[in-house]
Amino acid sequence: MRTLVTGGAGFLGSTLVDRLLAEGHEVDVLDDLSTGSLANLAEARSDRSHRLTFQQLDVRGAQLVDLVARRAPEVVYHLAGRIDVPASVARPAFDAEVNVIGTLNVVEAARVAGVRKVVAALSGGTMYGEVAPRQLPVKESQALAPCSPHGVSSRVALDYLGVYRRLHGLE
Repeated sequence: MRTLVTGGAGFLGSTLVDRLLAEGHEVDVLDDLSTGSLANLAEARSDRSHRLTFQQLDVRGAQLVDLVARRAPEVVYHLAGRIDVPASVARPAFDAEVNVIGTLNVVEAARVAGVRKVVAALSGGTMYGEVAPRQLPVKESQALAPCSPHGVSSRVALDYLGVYRRLHGLE
């Protein structure tokens, strides 16, 4: 299966890339290398038997749609995003650009390319806000009440994913 992983040079992304390759999938990695590193992909890139490509690309960029359409993955794993809550408080617009606009670009690229499924990793804990210890573990039915810009951007990204499922059938 042809897959595409955004944020694939990060810790989680590169681990997913290794797993997909071990299962025999073809993997396209997109990462702007702002927090990820090619060193995380060194072993995967050195094995010539793997079907792996790497593109240094920011998910906020307009060229994302063309690249996804050209590569035509069946599944997109969206792991690119900002995860630093204090940084989101200091720079909320930047957090929103990467996490909201970036996610919107990814799902729009997936829609245009005819991708059947997008799997997104979002910061779930930040969407629930302050939770009393007696409410742990948090259930998905818990009301969302983000208390940081990062939590808000994760919630909005989740809302966009839901809208694309309803409007366009994107799983």
